[in-house]
Amino acid sequence: MTRGVLVGRRPAPGEVADAYDAVVIGSGAGGLTTAVCLARQGRRVAVFEQHYTAGGYTHAYRRRGWEWDVGIHYVGQLAPREPVRVLSDYLTGGALRWAPLGDPYDEYRLAGEVHRAPVGFDAHRAGLIARFPAERAGIEALFRLIARCRAVLPALALGRLSGPVARRLARLLRAAAIPPEALRPAREVVAGLVRDERLRQAVLTPSVLLLADSSSRLPFFLLAVLFEHFRTGAWYPVGGSAAIARALAEPVRAAGGEVFVRTPVARITLDGTRATGVVLADGTRVRAPVVVSAAGAHHTYRTLLPRPSGAAPEPDPLEGLRNGYPFVLLFLGLDGDPAELGLPRHNLMVTDGDCDAFFDAGAGKGVLDGGTGPAPGGGPAGSAAPTSGLFLSFSCAKDPTWTARHPGRSTGEILAYVDPELFAPFRGSRWRDRDPEYLALKAALTERLLDRLYRELPRTRGRVAYHELGTPLTAEHFAGWPGGSLYGLAKDVAAFGDGHGPGLADRLRPRTAHDGLYLSGQDVLAGGFMGAVTGGLLAAHEALDRRGRARLWTGLLASATGRSRGASDLA
Repeated sequence: MTRGVLVGRRPAPGEVADAYDAVVIGSGAGGLTTAVCLARQGRRVAVFEQHYTAGGYTHAYRRRGWEWDVGIHYVGQLAPREPVRVLSDYLTGGALRWAPLGDPYDEYRLAGEVHRAPVGFDAHRAGLIARFPAERAGIEALFRLIARCRAVLPALALGRLSGPVARRLARLLRAAAIPPEALRPAREVVAGLVRDERLRQAVLTPSVLLLADSSSRLPFFLLAVLFEHFRTGAWYPVGGSAAIARALAEPVRAAGGEVFVRTPVARITLDGTRATGVVLADGTRVRAPVVVSAAGAHHTYRTLLPRPSGAAPEPDPLEGLRNGYPFVLLFLGLDGDPAELGLPRHNLMVTDGDCDAFFDAGAGKGVLDGGTGPAPGGGPAGSAAPTSGLFLSFSCAKDPTWTARHPGRSTGEILAYVDPELFAPFRGSRWRDRDPEYLALKAALTERLLDRLYRELPRTRGRVAYHELGTPLTAEHFAGWPGGSLYGLAKDVAAFGDGHGPGLADRLRPRTAHDGLYLSGQDVLAGGFMGAVTGGLLAAHEALDRRGRARLWTGLLASATGRSRGASDLA
């Protein structure tokens, strides 16, 4: 019998205790990471999730016999003693297993030209040089600069911590580890190194489609982070993405805590400037000396915290920060197993050759095919219509347990970014009770995405037995991110600063201005799974006392040196 995809449970009436050592709002990768780190130091933690299952963007769901993940398509740095492997083994005691995707781990189809991302810097560099021999010097300079940026994210993470020692170390590491190019726009840096536009697109496309912004706004070090993150390959959780939350929930329960679902938090309670707990939507008051919000900075500051009553308003930590781009996600159920349908283990990224056009235009009206037809809703057709590009992923081909669990069936997802205004007319409507025009827009977008699927993977034609489209309103309803953003607040050059002064996001540290209240997750530092768990680790560090911090980092060191129990990859 296979294990279900639902994680967490709804509390029985009166079950939620009045007091815990800590409360965590939100059960995404960041919130669960914080909860486990606290639980492993003996803290009794209650995690409250408004959705019917835990996991945030790592959760999975089933419909009519098919199963999909909603956000985990692959994770890097899972080779022995790499950062994500160390943290995964520490958090789960090695219970969470990962299957390698193989080589290549990504394929880019740029205006019909195919590029593949091989495992290893040397192979990647050699492949680009073989394809663009005239750009050899620039390619080599590019990879040297990428290598120089390896410590940028750790330096920035250290800088988000409080305390004089951490601040002093952060300043020293920042001066030594952050080259001037790291915080400049990626497009500008790459354009200064290589002249061939096809090569520029090959280098920039992954960061644009994976980080959901124009390379004119993304800092170069994030491009370097992606190269480093997948330097030794990519992995997928064995048993599907629900295995992540399932493995993380166990240590929380072992310490006397619980992961509660269908328990939305209405507000954070304060006594002066100190957080004292939360009030649930049903009126239940839960007391705790530590409150961690992993529900996003926007929701925390604009919804959960009481509005200040004083004459002088408090500084707004969100001022000047943009929301990230919203997206649509088409979930596919196909008749046939992955091998029969020719579904790849690696991901496919497809653009019309200009990965930035959609984001630079600031408006795409949902035109996803590069302007080869009328826009959904009756907009103008033509070649000027920008495209966000598409990201195609088939978890059924990545998970070694899939065929045994779902014989004769396959699933996949197609993601594309859309104009933030495209779904604005329907905001405020209720899930499962939307306007007919909303349904028509979904149908038009679905038709275009399916057409592109059949063009890219012809063996899927006639095999799609079920499909449903998630929109920004869907993401807003289930995940609570404003506007349906994939990564919360935008991770752009304004957020990180130019190297001479602090960035706007420096105000979003894990330790907030309210004693006992901490931020966790993607908005603390960076987006994606790695960014979320790093934010979770930073929040736990800040929330623990000196002894707890020592035990936390000692445990991580033991995991890194192999002195703690772990699990090896499946071949």
